[in-house]
Amino acid sequence: MNLSRIRYSILLSVGIQLALGAFTAHWYDGRVFFAVGYSVAHGNSPYTPTDVSGVFGHTLFPEAYPGIGYPPPWGLVLGLAYLLSYNLFPSVILYNLAIKVPIIVGNILLALLVGRIVRSETSNAALSKNAIRFMLFNPFVIYTTSIWGQFDTLSMLLMLFAIFELTQGKHGLSAAALGGAIALKLIPIVILPLLVYYVRKRAGWKRAFLYFACAVGIVGASFAPFLFGWSITPIVDNWNVQFVRVGAFSPMYLLALFGISSSTNEFSLLGYVWLPVLALIYYLLMRKRGIKSSDLVLSALAIMLGLSLSRSWVSEQNLNFVLPLVLIASISQGWSRKWVTATWLLPLIFALFHSKPLEMFFLVMPQQLIDRTYAQLHLFLVAASFGMLQSDISGAVLAVSIVAWVVVGVALLRRSICEVGALSL
Repeated sequence: MNLSRIRYSILLSVGIQLALGAFTAHWYDGRVFFAVGYSVAHGNSPYTPTDVSGVFGHTLFPEAYPGIGYPPPWGLVLGLAYLLSYNLFPSVILYNLAIKVPIIVGNILLALLVGRIVRSETSNAALSKNAIRFMLFNPFVIYTTSIWGQFDTLSMLLMLFAIFELTQGKHGLSAAALGGAIALKLIPIVILPLLVYYVRKRAGWKRAFLYFACAVGIVGASFAPFLFGWSITPIVDNWNVQFVRVGAFSPMYLLALFGISSSTNEFSLLGYVWLPVLALIYYLLMRKRGIKSSDLVLSALAIMLGLSLSRSWVSEQNLNFVLPLVLIASISQGWSRKWVTATWLLPLIFALFHSKPLEMFFLVMPQQLIDRTYAQLHLFLVAASFGMLQSDISGAVLAVSIVAWVVVGVALLRRSICEVGALSL
């Protein structure tokens, strides 16, 4: 790929993301990342609560914040960001930017990888460049990563690289990349059986076992910090935290409309619905007794869609594991652009109404000003809606966006499985 033809797009995207990223962060996740970076840099575990009000100021950090809910590598990244920024020059803006830099680099590399895969599957340079620019300037990607501060695109970059390298016959590199993806966020673990199955069909059981061992070995190695004093107790005590919550951009969020609390114990089994759903998808994919190289992206898309539609808690940024796959599949299969548009627009609308976007500026905007602005907006909405409460409006938008996503997601799931040839239209 000739990078000189898109270098200006890359530079512009980097500039936009750096400018936005330096002054913004999610009001909760950002504070957690700040606290964890400080804690890890001082030799502590990223999984225990830390009070950093005395470090960054009580106004910005009025209470102690809990640790992260991810494997150790992201905690190490945050610790390194602290050492290279605030530790040298005590500026929260510089520290925030240091956290965002690896995320922005991941966004750029992910865009280039998507373009490379499109070029490989279509042999069309124009489509490849369009795909790159789409990823470079996509509002949903920028909002959930450069602004919000989440790093799903870093994990997705490694996962997609693992898929691509496997189609090129590079088993070892693919396994290492997938292990790295899982070590950052556990979500890509759901495609491990798919790639192991692909290797077994192409190269036999021995290669498949080595692939599995390499990927799992990388994940295991990422937990090495526990050998040097990090306590594993918080993880053991909260191993099911992702399976006992109901809400965010999950179809199960609609239960809240019926007054069902996200902490209702009677519905705790909802957190495990994704297991039989993925089992069914795998059954459909594997009953063909073989998956072609060209079908790996479609198969991975089906699995990721099944996961996002059946988990009880789906954070908005988790759709970054779906969007690049939908884009590649849409271009290579000649699908309508509406599928790609719906995949990023619906979760973006949800994100904007689910959390207050202005809160992203908590590092540079006084909390009183944020509260006053939303109070005035509330009065305007009440007047404009003839007395309808703002929460009613927000709730309606959230519900409609989720219902629309379920319709789109199920349609895409069915289409991707059909394109693989595992299901008849």
